[in-house]
Amino acid sequence: MAQPQLDFSRVTLEEFERNDSAPDDHKRLFWSTEEHNAWQKERARKYEAKRAEQERLEREREAARNAIKNAMAYSDETAQELCERISCGELLIDICDEENMPTMRRCNQWLKEHTEFQALYRDSINDRLNIFEEQVLKIADDMKHDFKTIVKNGKERRVHDPDVIARAKLRIEVRFKHLKAMRPQKWGEQSTINVKNEDEFDPANMTAEELEKQIAAIEHKNRIVRAA
Repeated sequence: MAQPQLDFSRVTLEEFERNDSAPDDHKRLFWSTEEHNAWQKERARKYEAKRAEQERLEREREAARNAIKNAMAYSDETAQELCERISCGELLIDICDEENMPTMRRCNQWLKEHTEFQALYRDSINDRLNIFEEQVLKIADDMKHDFKTIVKNGKERRVHDPDVIARAKLRIEVRFKHLKAMRPQKWGEQSTINVKNEDEFDPANMTAEELEKQIAAIEHKNRIVRAA
């Protein structure tokens, strides 16, 4: 008569962790393949349940944390600290991740509600662009980690590390895009050099609409002269 299959549903996770491959029981030597598979399946189910519970608790903690940060009252001191740190090159998303700082959502509300904070924030963003300009040159000139050592035919060789170089190019490109967007006069792509004087009648200083009006006026005068 076949022995009934063992039931592992009542085995606790702690027991599974103490006996990762099989329970501390001499009878495991006589388990069938089905019973070994049942042990592994139940162990995996218990671990998955533990992981899911940990994720649920973490989500609850994060929601409670964000609720407090979203309700944070505006203060000049906090706004000043935010802007000073942005001026030094930090990102707002990283600053707002700290416990004593508002969330990004709350910070955006402050920017809409407090004009003095808006002005300070704009200045800090502009200050950070100065750092980006320096970093573009610094990252491009930094060659300390551009090479790696490999062994080929029993000999060590120094070769370029494509992953490090690609990462450096990406860091430069991201900063360069910010500079082109925020300081197009200096970093934008131009095919010609624009030299602008203060003469309001110089066509170079006219908008397209103003230029069309000037051309229309000249053609009108020419028609009058020809008619006379």
